[in-house]
Amino acid sequence: MTNKEISLKYLMFILRFNDFHNLDKSMIIDLLNARISTSRKYICITRPRRFGKSEITYLIESYYSKAVNSKAIFDSLSISNAPSYEKYLNKYNVIKIDFSTLDTLNLNFKQYLNAITSQLASELEKHYTGLEKYPDIASKLLATKDKFIFIFDEWDFIFNKGLYPENQESFLEFLRILLKGRSYVALCYMTGILPIKKHSSGSALNMFQEFTLLTDNIFGNYFGFTEGCFTAKQKQQNKHIFLYCCYFIHKMGILYVRRYKEYKEKD
Repeated sequence: MTNKEISLKYLMFILRFNDFHNLDKSMIIDLLNARISTSRKYICITRPRRFGKSEITYLIESYYSKAVNSKAIFDSLSISNAPSYEKYLNKYNVIKIDFSTLDTLNLNFKQYLNAITSQLASELEKHYTGLEKYPDIASKLLATKDKFIFIFDEWDFIFNKGLYPENQESFLEFLRILLKGRSYVALCYMTGILPIKKHSSGSALNMFQEFTLLTDNIFGNYFGFTEGCFTAKQKQQNKHIFLYCCYFIHKMGILYVRRYKEYKEKD
């Protein structure tokens, strides 16, 4: 990802931060910090669409990335009170890929994969010297002797869209080679629509701990909306908060989906 792209992503995060309806979900970072460079560093968040998965990736990227100075914003969020806050703030090179934004209409699978690897190679060679002699992304990353935060949004896009069906195993193998057992991975945060086992029956991605809608009691509070998300001030100033698609999860585990409805303050 280029510096220009990183700046745009950071700008998107700032715009969301300044939005009146912004909810402070920054403490998810404290949970992630505890997993950096441990055996639990591979995380996959599986949720349906409209649960705010991509919103959280902007938050995470803006916190970890060396390419921006986000301290002023994060100082005002809950994460600033966590013991791990200063240790990891803007300390990593972040490799982020949103697989849903890649051109799948005009590219065959080989071209699709090459678009990913060539962009990564170009950015690595721009920031680290002497990488041109290494033949693949994994060897280039190893040669940097650095650690990276990986953020893969909608990693299973080609599966959900039924794209490149004859090459999907090759895609899983690409991810395995890039991520599994690699010392340069400080943290890998991945989001998807369906469980990994839906797409992979083998061991290619078995290093990931997966957190689904029905089984997640660790990260669950940071996705979707519950009535408790809204502060008294937000309720007072906006008695009718229009939400394009708001998911309310009952304490007993019953999922209510309300599309094109209004969140109304209780009488």
